[in-house]
Amino acid sequence: MTRSKRPKLGEVLRGGEPPATALTPPSEPPASQQGRGEVSPPPAIENPVEKMVQLNVTVPPELRRAVRIKALQEGVEVSTVVRELLREWLSRGS
Repeated sequence: MTRSKRPKLGEVLRGGEPPATALTPPSEPPASQQGRGEVSPPPAIENPVEKMVQLNVTVPPELRRAVRIKALQEGVEVSTVVRELLREWLSRGS
């Protein structure tokens, strides 16, 4: 039995095209800027990389789909949204 691969939600919302980042190689600065010190340094990292662990949450399928769609529309990952919401909830106190 052969299963057909379902398209990912992001591909469906983008019209079935793969993400542009998968096709586009990293860009290099123009030749006029190479070696002249005109290239700006990479942005400073605000938060050092912290160890992550997995947290499983059970939600209805409709909620999961709505959350994934909104996250794609806003260009953020669902895990980032959940982390921010949990931090806000904890900071409210009792």
